[in-house]
Amino acid sequence: MAADSLREPSEAGEQSFVHVLSAKWRELREAPAVSAAGIGVRPAREAAELRRLTGAGRRAGLPEAALARIWRSLCGEIAVERGLGAVYVAGGDAAQSVEAARGYFGFAPPVVLLSGVREALERALSQQGALACLPWPEPSGAGQWWAMLNENRFHPLVIVDSWTCLSAGPAEAPRVAIVGRMSLEPSGDDDMLAVAHDDNWTAEAQLRDLGLRAEVTARARSLVLIRLSEFVAPDDLRLDLARKAGLDGLRIVGVRPRP
Repeated sequence: MAADSLREPSEAGEQSFVHVLSAKWRELREAPAVSAAGIGVRPAREAAELRRLTGAGRRAGLPEAALARIWRSLCGEIAVERGLGAVYVAGGDAAQSVEAARGYFGFAPPVVLLSGVREALERALSQQGALACLPWPEPSGAGQWWAMLNENRFHPLVIVDSWTCLSAGPAEAPRVAIVGRMSLEPSGDDDMLAVAHDDNWTAEAQLRDLGLRAEVTARARSLVLIRLSEFVAPDDLRLDLARKAGLDGLRIVGVRPRP
């Protein structure tokens, strides 16, 4: 039985484990900056730390998926302490979306299933302490909600992180996007998402001419969703140059820290 394997617990080992958890708890709690949504979390910092932890776990022979679940659960507990009041889930397969939300946030915050993506975005926009958890926008189908981010009223919202199936390979698209009124920060290894009007189908070439590795991954009439293969700040001069060159409405709408 499983309990029989714990015949000789090590007090020193237990104290070391608790000490590490306590240190991480304090580090997350003391992280500065409260977002416009009233939530004091730093998704980029959490992603960078998860990358480091899973790398260390791999070298030690520990299961990466288990470490990822433990870390994300800890981050979710801290997020609630620092203002996260609700996570609104909508779009796609309801059961999978709720499962993904729990994978990212753990069981501390309330996860509320809504019938429509627009309602989830409205709540993330207007409600303090709220985030939305929606299908990742690049695949076709339910993810086509991304065009709503181009509406003026939703401009304060951005994609701040993603969560994937833990058995997926690094090239596979994430399962969900975390959306809220928060700042975009680099994690050290990121893709960015942008939207623009691309009537002449020249967005990729225009951005590459400015030194940005770009790929159009979805279209809604003239509006395109663009993946940029590096962290690009919303006020990056190259974006302004691309707009002046004819890429109307070019705007950063999200970040995806790579696994």
